[in-house]
Amino acid sequence: MSKAVVARPVNGITLNGELEYLLDDSGAVLIFDSPEQAMSFLTAAGVEPEDLRQMTIMESCGTCCKCGSSLFKSLTADYAFQCFTCDEDFYQFEQDT
Repeated sequence: MSKAVVARPVNGITLNGELEYLLDDSGAVLIFDSPEQAMSFLTAAGVEPEDLRQMTIMESCGTCCKCGSSLFKSLTADYAFQCFTCDEDFYQFEQDT
């Protein structure tokens, strides 16, 4: 199974393409063990169906060569991946093995 994070448009504005992520109590991006676990968490937290439609569950797309954590598609132009543990964006060639 792949890890997952939950994101939604900043202030509900989809035009700019900027997303904000669900955070844990320490302020780090909350990474779930699977997309299903993320959906269960949101449902149990009482997120309304209308709000769920605005959210995106992003699945991991690899493993960070720097720290071993899950990589996710980067939202930063020109970068392929982002690692929330390293708090860095990576080019494709930086993660190819």
